[in-house]
This record gives sequence, C-alpha cells and structure tokens, in this order.
Amino acid sequence: MSSTKSEVSASGSVVSDPQHSQKLLKALRSFCQEQSFQDAVLVLDGEQIPVQKNILAAASPYIRTKLNYNPPKEDGSMYTIELQGISVTIMKKIMEYIYCGEISLNEDTIQDMVQAADLLLLTDLKSLCCQFLESCIAAENCIGIRLFSLHYCLHHVHHVATEFLQTHFRDVAATEEFSELPVDRLCEILSMEKLNVGNEKHVLEAVVRWLSHDLEERRVHMKEVMASVWIQGLDQSYLREQMLGEPLMREVVREYCNAPLGDTPLQGEALLAAFKPRGYSECIVTVGGEMRGTRKLSAVARCMCPLYDPNRQLWIELEPMSIGRIGHGVLAAEGYLFVMGGMDETKTVLSSGEKYDPETNTWSPIPSMKQARQNFGVAELDGMIYVLGGENEDLELLTVEVFDPHLHTWTSQTSMTMVRKIGCYATMKKKIYAMGGGSYGKLYDSVECYDPKTQQWTAICPLKERREFRRSSGTWHRTKPMLTADLCKTGCAALRIANCKLFRLQLKQGLFRLGVPSAQHI
Repeated sequence: MSSTKSEVSASGSVVSDPQHSQKLLKALRSFCQEQSFQDAVLVLDGEQIPVQKNILAAASPYIRTKLNYNPPKEDGSMYTIELQGISVTIMKKIMEYIYCGEISLNEDTIQDMVQAADLLLLTDLKSLCCQFLESCIAAENCIGIRLFSLHYCLHHVHHVATEFLQTHFRDVAATEEFSELPVDRLCEILSMEKLNVGNEKHVLEAVVRWLSHDLEERRVHMKEVMASVWIQGLDQSYLREQMLGEPLMREVVREYCNAPLGDTPLQGEALLAAFKPRGYSECIVTVGGEMRGTRKLSAVARCMCPLYDPNRQLWIELEPMSIGRIGHGVLAAEGYLFVMGGMDETKTVLSSGEKYDPETNTWSPIPSMKQARQNFGVAELDGMIYVLGGENEDLELLTVEVFDPHLHTWTSQTSMTMVRKIGCYATMKKKIYAMGGGSYGKLYDSVECYDPKTQQWTAICPLKERREFRRSSGTWHRTKPMLTADLCKTGCAALRIANCKLFRLQLKQGLFRLGVPSAQHI
C-alpha cells in the first residue's frame, strides 16, 4: 500500500505558495527587530549589532567566507564578526535591505553605501546603487561620479558619466568641480576628441578659468594644459579680440596662440593635416550581409553620418569584420559595436562574435555565445547585451543569454515563453520587450516583457496584427533612403564616433573636399 502511495505522489501535481518567500522573510525580519534567535554579533566602530549569521552568510559571500575560515567556537560563546570600513548607520540600512529587498538611497550616503556593498560583495545592492548614481549625474557632479565609478569598477556608470561630460562640457567647465581638478585630470578631459564644444574657444576659456582659480600655483602648468587645446581651431578675429581683454587671457594668447595669428595661416593640405574637429556624430553603421549580385556573404562595415555632414550623404568604409555573416545580431553598447552569431559562407550557424572599436577602427573577438544562433533578437540594457531566441541548424530557440562587455562573460537568463525568430525587440524603463516574429511557419501578434530584476517574462497586450520584422538593408533619413546598393540583409546599428576620426577616414578615402570650413563653423 505504501508503494502505491509513493507512486501516486510521484505522479501528482506540484503546488506552490507564491507568497512563501515573502512570509518567510517577514518572519525573519521580525526576529531581527525583536532580537530573537540571534546567534552572532557584528562589531562596527566598537558598537555591537545582534544578527543571525546564517542570514548574513546567505546574503554576503564575504561574510560567508569569514564564517567558513573562522567557524564558531565549541564553548557556546556568541560568535563575533568584526567589520572595518562600514559605519553602523550604513550597516543597519543594509540589514534592512537583506530582509526586505528595499533600501533608501541619497546623495549624502551613496558613496558609503557603494563602498559597503563592494566590501560585502552584495552585487544586487551595488547594481541598485549604480542605477541611483546614473539618475544623479549632472554638470555639478559628473566629474566626481566619473572618478568614483572608475575606482569601484562601476563600468556602466563611468560610461554614462563620460558621455554626459562630453555632451555637456561647456556646462561642466563652469562648475566648482572643474575648477578644483588636478592638472593630470584636467589634461585627460581636455584631450577628449568627443568634447561637444562647437568651437575650440570654449576649451580655451575653460583653461583660463581653471588657471585663474589658483594662478600662483597653476602658472607652472600653463604650457602642459595648453598642449591639449587645438590652437589651429581658434579663429584669428577671436584671438585678436582677446588680446584686448583680461590680462591672463592676453598672456595665454600671446604665449601659446601665435600660430593662428601669423602672417601666413595654414592652407590646403597643411590645413587639412592640422584639422582636428571636436565633438561626435551619431553614425548609422551597417555590417555584414549578402552581395546582391553574387549572393556571397560580406564582411564589409560602413558608416554614414548625416548630422556630421548633411550635404554629402556618403558611406564611409570602416575596417571589415574577420568573416562574412548573415542573420547576425548587431548592437552598440558602452561605446563599441558588437556583432554576434549569424551564418557564415559554409552555411554554419555561428556562436562567435566580434567587437568594433571606433577609436582605433579595429575589430577584436569576444567570447562565443553558449548557443550558436541566427535570426535572433538583440537588446542593450544598462550596458549589458541580451540575445534572444532565433534558431540554429536543428531547432528554433526560446533561450536568452546576456553578455557583460567588461567581464567578457555570457550568462544564461530565463527563456522566453514563446519561440521567436525575426521578431522585434526593444528596451524601455529597464525592461526588455519581445514583439511579433514567428516560428514553424506561423506569425505571432504576442508581446512579452522581461524584467531583469525578477528574471521573469510577462505576457502583455498583443499587437493589432501578426507580423515578422525583417532586418532592413538601410536606414531612412529626412525621407530619403540611404542604402548600400551592393548589399542586402545587412545588420544595422547607431554608434557614436568622434568627428576627428570620421574626418580622417573621409580624408583617407578621398571623400573630403579641399575647402575646409573656418573654425567658427565647426
């Protein structure tokens, strides 16, 4: 009889309580608040906090390691965990977070919270701190956040702060943070080619303001700092006007800006060689695809920058990929262009990928995906690259993987609820949306949403009609199609490239006219 019950149990349904984990955490939190069942104490700054060591060990790999290497004594005495570098106030907030998953963050304590989360290896809390830091970035603090994020390896925060600094340099240069910069940090910022200044005079004026903040101490760095200013980009009439202005500006112009004021200004090829436009352009980049005539796969990479030069919409040749691909995924993230998967000329579905660096115009390999796939979706969220669905030689895929560009690792995520290939994928408000597409000859109108925090997919309102989303071989701008006429089925993405790099590529490929615009029109 007992064996029969066992068989019935084995074939029965599994039931669950969706509130189980919340009820358990609520009870454990009440134990903490009442200081019941405590079996250890945290010692911080001489103050003791009663805790449950198994709860702390479950939340923090750092504390778990301390417990493994320093087991409790057999005499039954209270176990002591000493932590340095974390204040009592911050630790109490972290304890609340461990029990309820919520935490209150503010600009006054965020640095201490990041430091504590980093020490305790609380990666999820560190991610929440990163999101908060990104929301706080402004002209007044972006330099400090950028430096802080670099120290604690907050890679995406550093990238966002750098892009903000480049885009809003003129506002940043007027802040107290900028005035207090040490000379090495100042030169590093002034050497950025992507500074969105519009006119090099704004860089010169920022240098003079920085010098005047402590002229006696900083005068010795004048030559070093002025080496980062593009002197040839300064207009003659502007410099002559400054010679009648403030004494410090007159000194700087007289000592370091003689070239534009000379009797024989640079012309023709010499001017082109010295031309270094600041700023950046959002470029349309196409990679891979199929030759229209021969159907041969291509490794070609090209870009067009309609805002950089709206009068001449020409494709600029970039360094090609290592192999030709079709059905691949293309995405820009963290300042790079990533290409993954697809099919090569031998009809093999690929798991490999490559990364394009616009600063050096070069490609480098990235680690292979866990599964080879083609005709899949790609999306970027908080600097992470998600690949979704698609197909390989044998089957159509539900699976999702995420790539960390800084750690160079692929991680499996929760699979979609429906097999999709040639669907549409987008991100909004920290979530990923998968729409339409098809499988096994059927088209879908379904839409599902993925939340990385909960790692769950949720079905939402469907499309009005079933559809698949074929990749375009070009992009529309000002109602005109800009197509690479010799290619089809290319991958396409938008990438920010420095104007200086674009100009050098155009010059090398003979796409730039000899007549160069004057500095005030750059």
